Amino acid sequence: MKRIMTTARTNYLEKVHATGLVYTHENPSSPHPELYRYWRDDAYYKFSLAEIQLLEEASKTVFAMLEEAGDWLLSPEGAVDLSRFGIPAPMMRSVVESWNEEPACGSVYGRFDFRFGGLDHADPQMRVPVLYEFNADTPTSLVESLTQWQWFEDNAHLGQTQFTNMYEDLVAAWRRNIDLVSAKIGHEPVVYFACSNQDPSHEDEMNTLVLRDTCVAAGYRTETIYIENLWLDADGHYCAGESGERIEVIFKLYPWEHMVHEPQAQALFDDLQRCGFNGAPYAGGTIWIEPPYKMLWSNKAILPVLWKLFGNDPARAQYLIPAWFEDRAPYLDLPHGYVRKPLLSREGADITVTMPNGEMTHGEFQGYGEEGFIVQGLALPPTFRRDDENTFVSTVLGIWMVDGEPSGLAIRESAGPITDNFANFIPHVIGY
Repeated sequence: MKRIMTTARTNYLEKVHATGLVYTHENPSSPHPELYRYWRDDAYYKFSLAEIQLLEEASKTVFAMLEEAGDWLLSPEGAVDLSRFGIPAPMMRSVVESWNEEPACGSVYGRFDFRFGGLDHADPQMRVPVLYEFNADTPTSLVESLTQWQWFEDNAHLGQTQFTNMYEDLVAAWRRNIDLVSAKIGHEPVVYFACSNQDPSHEDEMNTLVLRDTCVAAGYRTETIYIENLWLDADGHYCAGESGERIEVIFKLYPWEHMVHEPQAQALFDDLQRCGFNGAPYAGGTIWIEPPYKMLWSNKAILPVLWKLFGNDPARAQYLIPAWFEDRAPYLDLPHGYVRKPLLSREGADITVTMPNGEMTHGEFQGYGEEGFIVQGLALPPTFRRDDENTFVSTVLGIWMVDGEPSGLAIRESAGPITDNFANFIPHVIGY
């Protein structure tokens, strides 16, 4: 795994904007333009096939661990730890019933974030991928992950291929999932796609539209709507804007943890009971994608659960960072430093990194943490030279999981150890 500088395409900004990546731009007047140029066209990462295969193997193993952890959390033995997830009691029934759905239905995608420095890294610990977290409910960076294929086609001389299979895999995922939903409700539904209208960058909107396009390619009718334009009719059914059409199936790029604490949360809990989970007859409820059980995996409380269950299994623990709930963290046994993370936060917000010497780095303060914190052992990301100057970046690898299988690679790099909203996205190649 190497970071390599190259020459940016002369018209690259026009090209990436045309793919939907409208939230990257040039700002030459800034004293630090590299911090705001989200898409980097002048650099790439090169991987060997063996490194990609290792990332795939790690992803499959971690996903299997998450499945086992979900079963354990919903058993009597896991009830104490489950209580730390902060899931409202009225929501737990839908979490359990959607988890028990057979065949598995309603989950299309997610993204793992891994630390990995490559098989040739000087530090042996960097040669094995380890999980930072799972973006299981509302992952973004899908637009740029697909945009990088266009970059590769324009730079095919740099490598043999790229790990970017998400479009085709998403089409197949929609077919499998919506076919199951159609069988449940008795006809093929219109699939709605929703995000919030409160994002001025349009990042959520463009990620939502890409997902809608793959659903259209799978052969289904779709509609788009802002989450704020949903309303409830007199019977408690979700309806769409001015049309008033009842919504049977909807993809939401909007977090469950927000939905379950909003004023109409009780109506949501009630409607979910009409969704026909776990073999019950469908009774007109709105089926949400991603499903309620993603509240188990998108919460960072899952990380100490994984360590508790698999930390003593060397074959699986190698892909994990030691983690504990904050009140159980063995601070005296962490002389190499640690990271404190809120259970629910995004883009590095409210994370604190404590180095072995006590020096601390803080993520942007956004007020997360009321729900609690976890502590992970310190596992700093690998650093690479940004350019010919003595400037280094910290690099995190994202592995897209589509319908439970590894599907593609997304690379972000930051000026410091916390991957925040100033991270840059960098394309990649495999081989040569």
